[in-house]
Amino acid sequence: MEHNRLFKILLLLLEKKKTTAPELAKLFEISVRTVYRDIDRLSSAGIPVYTTTGKYGGIHLMDNYVMDKSLLSEEEQNEILLGLYSVSSIPHLNGNRMLTRLTTLFDHKLDWIEFEHSPWESIPAQEMEMFNQVKQAIFARHPLSFHYVNSNGEASTETAQPVKLIFKNNTWYFKGWQELEQEQSRSFKTFKIKRISDLSFVSGHLDRDPIAPPAEESNAPSPQFPLTEVLFSESVAYRVRDFADPALIRKESDGRLRVAMHLEVDERLYSFLMSFGGDVTVAEPAHIQEELLRRHRRAVKHLIAASGAARENADAERKNQDA
Repeated sequence: MEHNRLFKILLLLLEKKKTTAPELAKLFEISVRTVYRDIDRLSSAGIPVYTTTGKYGGIHLMDNYVMDKSLLSEEEQNEILLGLYSVSSIPHLNGNRMLTRLTTLFDHKLDWIEFEHSPWESIPAQEMEMFNQVKQAIFARHPLSFHYVNSNGEASTETAQPVKLIFKNNTWYFKGWQELEQEQSRSFKTFKIKRISDLSFVSGHLDRDPIAPPAEESNAPSPQFPLTEVLFSESVAYRVRDFADPALIRKESDGRLRVAMHLEVDERLYSFLMSFGGDVTVAEPAHIQEELLRRHRRAVKHLIAASGAARENADAERKNQDA
């Protein structure tokens, strides 16, 4: 706690240039004597901080002081700045303000690494609002009510107490407690924020530690998904290598890539496989290939019907114009 206070005093002096012992005492709820003791510790650490008396006196930091001269090595500064660059590149988390401040304080920046947001992808305002509401619910320990669509396309109305935000595969999830009324117990579930709508706060609060995951989750074995073997055309090899571990990829004599993975068979898997069009074949299990074929046939049928309707409308419009 004391070291944290010393760092906060230093940041305050770096920003304001001057303060007073009574102001610091009030801010940190400590005595003036403790303030002067903290100033002595900062001075002993090599921070050029000094005090002056009189009407315009106070606690000062030497002009043009930058932090790297006393506190952190260049390697440590780079680690801090790299962490902040990483944070600033994650949607909904904004480390830019602190990054700018520390870059100025350290008197240098990283010029060997660069993070870019996808130029064609913007963050919907609604998603940002939901992210902030979930974050607020975690801090305030309030349950949330929301409409949710799971990976199989099934819609439901849920109530959950979020306790943790997770950024995974370029999207946000939250984990939280749900009350099981019939069993008079709680379960710990994961929700994808992009699949949430009609989010609102409900009354109540969490009785237990909001950060610690339940013991049953940490000790539970990982789910065992069936082995799926998929063949990809050589023309989409670049996409295959984007998502699959090289150890799982085997090249066939005809140039196709065979990938064997334990996968959960759900709507996400079928959407992913259909995105490859005719460049994918499921070798095992057979029922996935059959379902994939059924979905492609349905899509083709829909497109043919839509194309026929468009032609009929165009013909009717031409006849009206001729008449």
